[in-house]
Amino acid sequence: MLLATGEPVTLESVRSALPAAPDISPALGMGSGPLANRVANFERETILAELKRSSYHMTNAAKALGLERSHLYKKAEQLGIDIQRHRREDEADAG
Repeated sequence: MLLATGEPVTLESVRSALPAAPDISPALGMGSGPLANRVANFERETILAELKRSSYHMTNAAKALGLERSHLYKKAEQLGIDIQRHRREDEADAG
């Protein structure tokens, strides 16, 4: 529910109140290709986003994704996610 204090509700005020939509880019292969590739891309992007959101705290990321921590490690490996490399890149971008 969006409440306004005397000001008219504009499209911009609604957009600023809503959470940002995830970027689903066709360049990632999400829009075409075999289902298995689409699922793998979705899983990869979802795991990376949760890892980043949790500052690479594996237990918290696994809980948020509804996984055991060991399963998150295995899934990341299956999807070709180099967790340490992504962590270093994010730290370099933030620093």
